[in-house]
Amino acid sequence: MDTFDVDYLLTLQSGETIDQKLRGICLEQSVELSGNLISDEIEKRIVGQILRREPMGDQKFNATIRWPVDDIGTGITQFLNLLYGNISLKPGIQITGIDWNALPDTLFRGPAYGIHGIRDKYEIPKRALSCTALKPMGYSARELADLAYEFALGGLDIIKEDHGLSNQPYAPFDERVKACIEAIRRAADETGHRSYYYPNVTGDFLQVKKRYLQAAEWGADGVLLSPHLSGLSVMHHLARLDVDLPIMAHPAFSGSLITQKDQGFSHALLYGGLWRALGADFVIYPNTGGRFSFTAKDCRSINEAARDTDLNYAQSFPTIAGGMKRSTITKWLDTYGPDTVFLIGGDLYEHPDGVRYAAEEFQAKLEDY
Repeated sequence: MDTFDVDYLLTLQSGETIDQKLRGICLEQSVELSGNLISDEIEKRIVGQILRREPMGDQKFNATIRWPVDDIGTGITQFLNLLYGNISLKPGIQITGIDWNALPDTLFRGPAYGIHGIRDKYEIPKRALSCTALKPMGYSARELADLAYEFALGGLDIIKEDHGLSNQPYAPFDERVKACIEAIRRAADETGHRSYYYPNVTGDFLQVKKRYLQAAEWGADGVLLSPHLSGLSVMHHLARLDVDLPIMAHPAFSGSLITQKDQGFSHALLYGGLWRALGADFVIYPNTGGRFSFTAKDCRSINEAARDTDLNYAQSFPTIAGGMKRSTITKWLDTYGPDTVFLIGGDLYEHPDGVRYAAEEFQAKLEDY
């Protein structure tokens, strides 16, 4: 029988024992019945089997459960349900690891491009990549395109849209995307340097696919997607389409899954593992010391998981955001290395000489490193 392992960090609640908690997970995530109500054959073939339990102190345990692959069926949604369905409603359960390579090759395919594919596509073989966000909400399509033009004149590699830009009346999707594509091309004609534009296609399933195909048809270079808003399996679906636009995944709506220290998912597992398996070429996360509460350890763990060469999927590009500054780029290059995308937003907008000159300074730091 084919199986795969899932690792957990378990925190015992008042009156719980580790064996009770583990047995509860095994039953809850499979048969959803008491053990005395199922046959020995169902127990052996369907219910998860406890492999290990290691005390970590303070009522915490690292544990591993082995699950039958047949419990997944053939779909990602059921995999997610088995992974963290009913137990998401119970305290003290965090998913920290999955044996991805034990899963069927047909379940997850990973990024269509990944780090090496992006480098080949954009002919940037070694250095870190630059990125910014078009904003704010409230600008017209023309104003956003003018910003894209200025950023492109400054030489940035990737110009993505802010995740709040959707299909608002002041900047409709079709008008905005076409205007920004034209602006990027016009800048390239003037400078000889090609920037790459990623519109936001986040929406419900039918909207996402339509916008993704439209972006490809009109000449966009990739897309931004918030997979926890549109649906995790939707990202995997896009990554498998014949139209291969790279996908930059945004963490909006995912915070509650990683901000509780004894609940949800570890940072590495969610952003560096699950997103990567689901097809994210780029994984955006907020850097330590910025507007959000990620620690240096959290950030390193995401980078390591996204670039782990032992997985059967292409590596994802860690994309560091959330209050990055031009003045600290060298420090973070030393920390994270060149297989990183640095996403700076507000700091570029604050430059006294305008965003073109801010982009030039930012780009120069990466190219001179």
